[in-house]
Amino acid sequence: LYKLGGVSSKALHKFKTDAKVAGKASFAYAWVLDQHAEERSRGVTMDVGTNFFETRSRRFVLLDAPGHKDFIPNMITGAAQADAAVLVVPAKPDEFEDAFSEAGQTREHATLLRSLG
Repeated sequence: LYKLGGVSSKALHKFKTDAKVAGKASFAYAWVLDQHAEERSRGVTMDVGTNFFETRSRRFVLLDAPGHKDFIPNMITGAAQADAAVLVVPAKPDEFEDAFSEAGQTREHATLLRSLG
């Protein structure tokens, strides 16, 4: 979003500074879409965040849907509005396998996304 002009350098600098002060420096880019104070303090997306970027011929609207199991209804709401989805999965050893286990959250998200088309 930053490289496409959807986020100003001033705003990105503020997110980085605020995240570092809050002890969550690695969350700075997440804060572009996580606008609520509670989301930022807890470190989880709770509501569907939106932003957009444009190319010469198209406008893309991004929906950042929650991944935490407590907010599955919000994830479904966001996913139901989408024409396409990108499911971000953990890549660390063991975390990837846990995410796709019987009780894994990523497995549940993949199933829900598939059922929504």
